[in-house]
Amino acid sequence: MNCFGINLSWPFTNRAGRLVVMLTALLLPVCIPLEVGAQTAKQKKEQLQQQMEKIQQEIKMMQEALRKNERTKEKSLSEIQTLQAKIRAREKLINNIQDQINELDVTIDSTRHEIEQRSQDLEKMKSDYAAMLRKSYGNLSLQNELAFILSAETFYDALRRYNYLNKAAEYRREQALRLRQYITALESKKDTLESTRQQKENLLAKQTEQKRVLETEKKEKDQAVAALQEKEKKLRRQIDEKNKLAQQLNQRIQAIIEDEIRQAKKKLEQSGKAGADKKESMPLTPEEQALSKDFLQNKGKLPWPVAKGVIISSFGRQEHPALKGVMIENNGLDIRSEAGAEARAVFEGEVVSVFYLPGMHHCVILKHGEYFTVYSGIETVHVKPAQKVNVKQSLGKLYTDKSDNNFTKIHIEFWKGKEKLDPQLWLAG
Repeated sequence: MNCFGINLSWPFTNRAGRLVVMLTALLLPVCIPLEVGAQTAKQKKEQLQQQMEKIQQEIKMMQEALRKNERTKEKSLSEIQTLQAKIRAREKLINNIQDQINELDVTIDSTRHEIEQRSQDLEKMKSDYAAMLRKSYGNLSLQNELAFILSAETFYDALRRYNYLNKAAEYRREQALRLRQYITALESKKDTLESTRQQKENLLAKQTEQKRVLETEKKEKDQAVAALQEKEKKLRRQIDEKNKLAQQLNQRIQAIIEDEIRQAKKKLEQSGKAGADKKESMPLTPEEQALSKDFLQNKGKLPWPVAKGVIISSFGRQEHPALKGVMIENNGLDIRSEAGAEARAVFEGEVVSVFYLPGMHHCVILKHGEYFTVYSGIETVHVKPAQKVNVKQSLGKLYTDKSDNNFTKIHIEFWKGKEKLDPQLWLAG
């Protein structure tokens, strides 16, 4: 039995049998290669474009803030921090464009190789198809086809031979159609290659422009730093004041966390389970354990404490933005936002403390099992102690410094018991 349902064991004549075998051998299927990895490349491209759009939005926000600063001749530390954040964002944008160019290079090489392979396959298909036509039509004229049918020994044999010839003719038509489709697909691939090359040229031009803008921004930042360095004494006083405020905030946070631990241990003792959790810094109820686990599982995916913002000062020890050789310590993350912005809870939890600290404004501490998040720089508070809050719930409106060109900032800290954590590792993106 062959692919057309003809039983070749039937008693064909020698000539007819050879003809059937020849046609069966000629009418072989031709496969068009499938796209390999195209979906993955598309997803990577879309991801990079989304990242680029996000970075561009950050740069736009900082440009708006800096444009307002142009009205005042006096440079401020907040302006320099914003300029530095803008430069970092611009560098990220240039790297993002380079990643897109690299992805396009891979696509171009892959498409070029596929076109070469398809061109070779196409030539073979044309050659095989031509050979099939020559041999089939050369051996099966109209008279030969009729003789092939009439030479059958039975009516059913003749009917099967007739159906076989019809299927052979239909297959030739299908092969011709596949050949045309293959040619169309090849032309489409060539168009795709040209389009990809044009995309690369556009990205290269965009990258060149971004590098030029970056150099301009670096010069602008250097000029602002030089202008501010002339007031070194004032800067050093500001550093001392901020260090004192940070220390006061740190002491207040530690005292509150220690009190929470004491209360948790006291409840444990009152429940008659004293000593069961001596090794733990903070005894937890089953609900708090579940909340802690959920909080940990969301590391790197937590929403930002403001709807829009850019990081102007990272966690840990770092050099002062304007004074060389002067190191500063940040126990959390400073994020610049827009005037009127509100502080938001990064995760569900309970308000354990709300207090006011001169220079830091109102501070709110949330408990998430054994984890704590601290939000400072709030002007008007919307929550109170012992209140349950949901993720992204407003904690209050941030303070805007009108004397510093509407500078609006939130300072956020992450703690696990008495241990400080880097918020940037926990927040999404």
